[in-house]
Amino acid sequence: MRIVPDPKYNPDLQGYITSKTRLERGITMAKFLGAYGDKTSLKYIGVESIRRIMARNLTLHARAMNLINGNTHRFNDVRLIVSEGIYKRKLFENESEVMKKKAFGNLVYYQVIGTNGDIDFEKTFDIAEYWKDHIDFDELYLDYDDYNPNQSLTAQIGLLMPTVGEDYEVNFSRKISTWFNNSLMKDGELVEIVEDDE
Repeated sequence: MRIVPDPKYNPDLQGYITSKTRLERGITMAKFLGAYGDKTSLKYIGVESIRRIMARNLTLHARAMNLINGNTHRFNDVRLIVSEGIYKRKLFENESEVMKKKAFGNLVYYQVIGTNGDIDFEKTFDIAEYWKDHIDFDELYLDYDDYNPNQSLTAQIGLLMPTVGEDYEVNFSRKISTWFNNSLMKDGELVEIVEDDE
């Protein structure tokens, strides 16, 4: 399948790729450079061709984000934030496949935050379902864990996108799965886990 980037946001038509490079309406590279207080800089990537690959891959994520952000009648009461963006590679580090996918902008994790500032579990599931039905992707993970010190539940959505080459020809596998505490809970299905009210 050939994807057609909007000429305004096509990374191959923009100048040097920086954190200010626009990927979609209202979304720049900076959106994916780390999360919360752990921002990553692009300065450590001196090779322009790698920056451009990252930008092309992240355009697919930017489209997915805008599909939610622009859907005001359905998702106006939540914010979709990047919880795990670009991973800064370290010299001599033994990288996992997940780290490599994050380093090139293929894999990004998102959290869905409600008006109270906490994760909205119901809307997390709704957005995962909405993406499953409305966007193309390689893999979509609905990822839960209770690793917090108080064992409270957290949830995020992982989107794995294919590498976008200069020809913009990509293949999408469209695999879905649900995970709990880094273990596969359900393959081929999204399962909603709700927080215990006790």
